[in-house]
Amino acid sequence: MTRPVGTRFAIAGVIPLVTFGCRQLYLDGADREVARLIESRQKAALGITGDARLDRESGDVARSPDMYQFVPTPVDPTVPDAFRQATTERSGVPPAGGEESSNEATPADAPVDSVGETATVDGAAAANEAPAAEPQPFTLSDALLYAMRHARQYQTEKEMLYLAALDLTLERFLWTPRFVESALTLGYDNAGQLADWDQTMDAVAAFAVEQRLPYGGEVTARVVHSLVRHLSDNVSTSETGQVDLDVSFPLLRGAGPAAYEDRYQRERELVYAVRDFERFRRVFLVDIAGDYFDLLSAKTQIASAESQATNLNKDYDRDKARADAGFILPIDADRARVAMLNAQNNVVNTRERYETTLDVFKIRIGMTTETRIDVVEEPLALYDPRVSESVAIETALKTRLDLVTRRNIIDDARRHVLVARNDLLPGLDVSGGGTLNTDPEHLSSRDFNTDRTSWRAGVTLELPLNRQAERNTLRRRIIDLRRAERAYDEEADNVRAQVRRALRRIDQARSTLDIQEENIKINELRADMARFKFELGEIPSNRDVVEAESDLRNARDDYAVALSDYRRAILEFLRDTETLRISDDGKWIRYDAVTGEPVNAGAVGDTDSSIENAPEAAPAGG
Repeated sequence: MTRPVGTRFAIAGVIPLVTFGCRQLYLDGADREVARLIESRQKAALGITGDARLDRESGDVARSPDMYQFVPTPVDPTVPDAFRQATTERSGVPPAGGEESSNEATPADAPVDSVGETATVDGAAAANEAPAAEPQPFTLSDALLYAMRHARQYQTEKEMLYLAALDLTLERFLWTPRFVESALTLGYDNAGQLADWDQTMDAVAAFAVEQRLPYGGEVTARVVHSLVRHLSDNVSTSETGQVDLDVSFPLLRGAGPAAYEDRYQRERELVYAVRDFERFRRVFLVDIAGDYFDLLSAKTQIASAESQATNLNKDYDRDKARADAGFILPIDADRARVAMLNAQNNVVNTRERYETTLDVFKIRIGMTTETRIDVVEEPLALYDPRVSESVAIETALKTRLDLVTRRNIIDDARRHVLVARNDLLPGLDVSGGGTLNTDPEHLSSRDFNTDRTSWRAGVTLELPLNRQAERNTLRRRIIDLRRAERAYDEEADNVRAQVRRALRRIDQARSTLDIQEENIKINELRADMARFKFELGEIPSNRDVVEAESDLRNARDDYAVALSDYRRAILEFLRDTETLRISDDGKWIRYDAVTGEPVNAGAVGDTDSSIENAPEAAPAGG
């Protein structure tokens, strides 16, 4: 019978749909089970939950022509034309000296290349180039949230947690009733001329379910159906069925908690992975915040350099006019010009450092370097902690997630010693089972005959005459235990040292910040006074003006660095004492100073909060 065309097309369309649907069901099922496991372990181990879900996947992989090439993506050895056409050439020889050349400046409207030489610009190319988009303001809150969603390292750590939970799902599955055999075998036999071309076909269906017992042993149930049929005369010659049940369990070696060791270890490893991820999250976001503070510092240094360049440019214009009029020596005008050029060069250098640092920061948070952003200040919910050293150390020893895991690993090592001791025992196993067959007089795989049921039981004793490997394993496990104990002691000492250093760093950064703030005030007054006295002719040289302006810029730069260090030191102290709490929206939680309760609005962007005893930015320059 010929099937209708529509039916054939329907069948052809259902097959890939069912195949894809099953694959998607498997993946979605794994994601749901892992998400439930991680959330339950986060609540049990941390008391809080954090988003560790991965993006939904379909399993589809894009194919590329190079996937199956022995030599993929050969590289063209030729150099592009744009790189073979030089536009400038430097001799490497300094320009000739002389008063005329020293006082002659490049026209202000001439384009200058990266080394100061007038460059040739292709007008057509410049006209066709699209104007760059304005950079978008990018706050610290934006940076933390973006990093948690897009940072490559962050995604990798989430995947590590996912894989730990995935391993546990398999281990749990191994301790449930599961199919260990599910097969349908078809066979064909042609006896040829010896049996007048007799042809037979046989089919065997076998299914077996196994259940591991928590304290050792297993139960296996197996069902087998077989059918033999002659094809030449279309007659079944054999059809039988069999049900088999086997039970075995150890009494000495392999019995007790030692049999459940893999389950213990996998369950605890997921807890360790949950802690590791949360610890990484806090450390990572503190590092991101530190990098952001450095960007703010670099941006402040640009403003300081630009302010200095503007002031020195005015000084040079004034001093050159006075030198031309004979009121001051030409050397003073030259000194002012050198200071102006150095300031302009410093502006170029600080801008380059900022852009380079910004590109590195974008890569770290998972942003493309072409994205234009501009870091901006925002009020920060950071407060100088006033905690004693003993309280800080005691808190860290109790709550540091990495240290708690180290402590739990000691118990793992103790269990491993007990398992190794168990392996030295004699093997004493008890087994039993029964088999139920169908009546061979009937061609049926369902007509079981209880009179043909057979039972069996046995005891197996294995004497421990050769335990060399087990002996060595026991000694190795004892060494592992001692190493774990020493590793915990060392880690605890490291935590104490980290907390003490974090407190010292806060004191150091606070003092440095106060000193640099005073330094700015002194150098501002000094620069104004030197410029005023030089204009009145009370000092014969502008050396003091140039030096004071340079010292003022250095003081502002040092203040910007000190402010960044101060903010970083506070976050590192909270990180090292494990008292930093960060929500899934990229904000850290602060607490009410009186009640100690979490303040929901208390986050990176609180408008009524700031760093205690520290201004938000360097004092404005003149």
